[in-house]
Amino acid sequence: MDLLTRSSGDRRITLAAGLLAFMAAIFPGTASAQGPTAAVGAGAIWLAPKPGESVRPKPAPFRSGDMLKRAVTTNTWYSSLAYGPWSDVLHAHPLTFKATAKGMEMGLPQGRTGPISGLKNWAAGSTGTTAVTFPHQADFTVAPSDFEPQDARLRYAGDWNITVEMAREQAYLRSHILHGSPFGYFEISSGGIHIQLGAGVQAADMPASTTGNKQVHYFKARGQLYGLYLPAGAQLSGGPADKVSVKFSEQARYFSIGILPQSDATTLKAYADAAFVFVEDTQVQWAYDEAQSLVTTDYRMTTRPMDGVAAEPLMGLYLHHRRAQVSPAPVLGQLPSVRGPIAISSGHTFRTELRVNGLMPMWPALLNKPPAQTLNELLVGDRRRANSLFGKMGNGTYWTGKALGAVTQLMTIAEQQGDESTAAQMEKVLKQRLESWFSGKGLSYFAHDAGVGTVLGYPEEYFSVSAMNDHHFHYGYWIMAAAHLARRDPQWASAQQWGGMVNLLVRDIATAQRKRVDFPFLRNFDVYEGHSWARGNSEFFGLGNDQESSSEAIHAWAAIAQWGQATADPALKALGMYLYATESASVLHYWFNAHGNVFHPDYRQPLASMVFGGGYGFSTWWTEEPRQIMGINLLPITPASVYLTQLPTGYVENFGRAAEEARRLYDRSGQSDGTTHDIWQDIYASLLALKNPVMALESWNPRGSVEVGETRSRTFFWLYALAEMGVPDSSVWANVMSHAVFMDPKTKKKTYLAYNPSEKPLEVRFSDGVVMSVEPKKVARFVGP
Repeated sequence: MDLLTRSSGDRRITLAAGLLAFMAAIFPGTASAQGPTAAVGAGAIWLAPKPGESVRPKPAPFRSGDMLKRAVTTNTWYSSLAYGPWSDVLHAHPLTFKATAKGMEMGLPQGRTGPISGLKNWAAGSTGTTAVTFPHQADFTVAPSDFEPQDARLRYAGDWNITVEMAREQAYLRSHILHGSPFGYFEISSGGIHIQLGAGVQAADMPASTTGNKQVHYFKARGQLYGLYLPAGAQLSGGPADKVSVKFSEQARYFSIGILPQSDATTLKAYADAAFVFVEDTQVQWAYDEAQSLVTTDYRMTTRPMDGVAAEPLMGLYLHHRRAQVSPAPVLGQLPSVRGPIAISSGHTFRTELRVNGLMPMWPALLNKPPAQTLNELLVGDRRRANSLFGKMGNGTYWTGKALGAVTQLMTIAEQQGDESTAAQMEKVLKQRLESWFSGKGLSYFAHDAGVGTVLGYPEEYFSVSAMNDHHFHYGYWIMAAAHLARRDPQWASAQQWGGMVNLLVRDIATAQRKRVDFPFLRNFDVYEGHSWARGNSEFFGLGNDQESSSEAIHAWAAIAQWGQATADPALKALGMYLYATESASVLHYWFNAHGNVFHPDYRQPLASMVFGGGYGFSTWWTEEPRQIMGINLLPITPASVYLTQLPTGYVENFGRAAEEARRLYDRSGQSDGTTHDIWQDIYASLLALKNPVMALESWNPRGSVEVGETRSRTFFWLYALAEMGVPDSSVWANVMSHAVFMDPKTKKKTYLAYNPSEKPLEVRFSDGVVMSVEPKKVARFVGP
């Protein structure tokens, strides 16, 4: 079977793999051929979408070199390269690039404010400052002078660097681009280059200089200084006022263009020293120290000094890097970007550390009898309605996943309340729904697409197949449900039963191995920008990739950590904790502006509900109704939502009031999407309870609206649990993954929780000296003096 066939000039490159060999590589000893499906334990994966299935992933043929041997790197900042002959804008930050028929464009975008139509051009007529965009502009367009490239292809990808090849037969122009870099690096196989200067770009009032084996020519554009770095033997010539040409010697056919934060002597020298230190590869390495509750991340670059002179490369650090960086290096200066200022520093590597204040699978039973009795009554009703949660909005992987999430929480709450009958019934519902899909026998099923390297759920929802959108949002619910089933029934979760199918979903969104043919490395997660991307092809009117519901991404990573813990897989647990901790930190910066250093001063919205590579705004894909705009980055509410406690107290306490006022303005404007005025009031109350449980209980209407993926039982339990325990206390941590500490805001009394996933008693030590003994498979609680 051909996984990929690609035509390049008069050559055809074919990557072939037999289906049996393919499945055996994924699941040694568990997969066997059964015609169009392969068995995975008790389940089955279709080896391609069913015959007659009209919706398929878009082919991604514009790859070359090493990338032909890998699964397609969808859902990242450069994915558009693989889908067409020329790319959409590549938002590398602070610079942007775009491969076009005229050459490789490069420039520094400037922020613009305006209505949401700046992000969503179909929202014509919108008003106010509800969007900030950083549109690409070509300050330089680099093109070969001796040949015309036939297209642009993704030739190589490291963890945050890429090589773009624009070739015709054996001749090529290669551009080396990476996140955070102030440089664009280039190689030309033969002949020279032309550089088209963009509007407003001209020679700077600084003389060209020769430093060792390189010459530097300076340009200015809108107050920014660029350097063009050429080998000593290259010849630069002018032409029209907006164009320069370069001829190279045969011994040195490379150059770079860098943007400088300022023009002092130290900066000029550092850029000149680093200009020929090309970054060939980048790699992130993570470690989860459970005993210290600490995620450590190392960022490493592999470089090649093109002129043979070793030097430190320059790199740009995002705000989330700098806040968590260990032993930070001196900063040369800062460059503006859509993610806030990027600090330019030198070095091949740096390290960050993030403390994780626990990740509980569930909270313990309510202690106070009147609320506990009311909760038991609510559980009776929600138990009866459990099956009706499915199919309300759709029958694909997203809405099925949302229902799985709601039933899972009913199961865990009933379990802790001692209502084993309800817990067992919810377990039965979950197993029936999961097994129906996992069996491969029904109308709803999962298929592997070998051409792209992905697991697809049919029927499609929200372009999850055709555009490869939102897989982590969808599958996170499935993985979390499976993790809780694994706690209760380890045999069900074994590879011989249904665990293999769950692992397929994990691998689809977060394979930890690089350069695989079946799945790409960390499909949805951008390791350098520190958060996920939802769009599969990253093509969106020049704004790059995007992500709306950051909370569903974080939920997916928490699910992987819980699945790893429940199945005794330490590598998966560590992967989930790395993703959970990193995305939580980045979301607080880039979605909530929690530290006040990202948003444009004229953007006065409470959050960025939609984040793009080249912008952010206050909207959703389906409505302009403000309560949903503000709530989409909160749900689902689970014990993993405690990262939201890091938001400022005043911000959280005012969040619901701001939403109510925005809704009133929305209603008075004559707009309507048909939703109730209190839509998602349960989500708002749940957020507020993390800071002020008393205010949250006062704000929640037990008879009010319920979010489609929620139940009244879950909201009631959440609010009253926090009213009993207090708000999460991030000053204390423990030596196990599943722990939490709460403090009563008035009495300052602390409640300590820990869960023991093992078969033996567990001693849990908290950083403030508290020690707890936890029985196997139980949640323990200790209330301090």
